Amino acid sequence: MKKLSVLCMLLCVAMLFCSCGEEERAVLGYEQPVATLITAAQYSDTQSYLSCFTPEAEAEYKNSDSYNEALAETLLTRGEEKTELSYKLSDKKELDSDGLKDLEKSYKESYHKNVTIKKAVTMTAKLTETTDSGELSASREITVVKIENNWYIFGKVIEKFDLSQKG
Repeated sequence: MKKLSVLCMLLCVAMLFCSCGEEERAVLGYEQPVATLITAAQYSDTQSYLSCFTPEAEAEYKNSDSYNEALAETLLTRGEEKTELSYKLSDKKELDSDGLKDLEKSYKESYHKNVTIKKAVTMTAKLTETTDSGELSASREITVVKIENNWYIFGKVIEKFDLSQKG
């Protein structure tokens, strides 16, 4: 009887972890900042949105005249309709050691701080906003860098997406 109870509990736990819907692909480490960026914009979470960028880029944005405490709330065309934001990454290319050195030099020039970039990947991110009335999309090249053990979007904080292309 005890074995049957344990077996039933294991079966219940297994069912909890199984998904009946569409399988989702695991997000690779270098994709994480983009995935977080999209989720933060979807849920109007400005702090999580800003954390996708390097600490110095985030600080520079927070100290700028264009700082918007509710930045994530303004990124989508929110209205009465339900809005979903999704992304697709393509043209992924890992940078070589010369590319990493160039990024480190650029970082030093922009933020007056030395960093060691362990890895970097450039890619095209296609962002799509879907509402009941249609889809709008925008593509932009994004570079992500690994500093210490964290991946960040390299460059200035993205304050808006030009979601004007018809999906």
